[in-house]
Amino acid sequence: MNINNQETLRKANIKRIAVIVVILCVCLTAFLLGYPSIYDRQCRTRIYDDLQKKITADILKANIVIVQKKTEKQSEMVTSGSYSVGSSGVIFKKEGNSYYALTAYHVFDDAADAEWIVIPWGAKSYSDYAKNKEGHVSQEEYYNQFSRGELIAADKNYDLAILRFQSEDSLNALKLSNNNPGKGSRIAVISNPEGKRFVQTYGVIKSMDYYLFETKDGLPASRTLKHNAYEAPGSSGSVALNEDMEIVGINIGGATDAFGRFKFGVMVPCELVNIFIGEQLT
Repeated sequence: MNINNQETLRKANIKRIAVIVVILCVCLTAFLLGYPSIYDRQCRTRIYDDLQKKITADILKANIVIVQKKTEKQSEMVTSGSYSVGSSGVIFKKEGNSYYALTAYHVFDDAADAEWIVIPWGAKSYSDYAKNKEGHVSQEEYYNQFSRGELIAADKNYDLAILRFQSEDSLNALKLSNNNPGKGSRIAVISNPEGKRFVQTYGVIKSMDYYLFETKDGLPASRTLKHNAYEAPGSSGSVALNEDMEIVGINIGGATDAFGRFKFGVMVPCELVNIFIGEQLT
């Protein structure tokens, strides 16, 4: 083979390698950009059929929406109320028509003067309620039909709180597990993300041991377990259930990427929840 042919072959090989490198770079970039979206969708839509069948009306009746009402004085004679989108909670104890619900401490932080409205599973949304009424229906009219809750215990070190309320509805209380779920254990979450109500998501525990979860709101770092059941704003205070439909954690947050796509959720595990309840209610 003469020198010219060798040079031509060398240039062809370089060109071929360059094309392969470009293709690999494009594929890698597409994967890095696209995978978080795929993962986010998987976490939002994942279903474990056997667990889903166990989430009956009795289980759902232990879950609540917690709406914050703030009253502002506009003048000497006029006041107005504003209502939050809502957060989550789960009933763990009942005494007659009195109920005790677990939720997250940060839901109540810096809101000492607010009212706390408790909306049970099965209640109509504002839009559905308004459809059955003639004329304009104010938010105040809608929210006045629901119970008010009283904050009776809160601890920022656990990021946990207990809300007590009374209701004539037939609600349920769920049992707390005594054992933290291990890595790989399946869980179901019932929460109220982004204004939606009683959404069920599913995932597995990702932590081998406690994960210190820190936020930018000035609260102490919380000992948590990571999981990949989808959460979003409004999920704070929601329940994580094991395969026996026992409470194994209370969700307090999670992480997203720069584009707002879900990365992981965190929950205060039942071992710490039980300690918190023992400290507050005994």
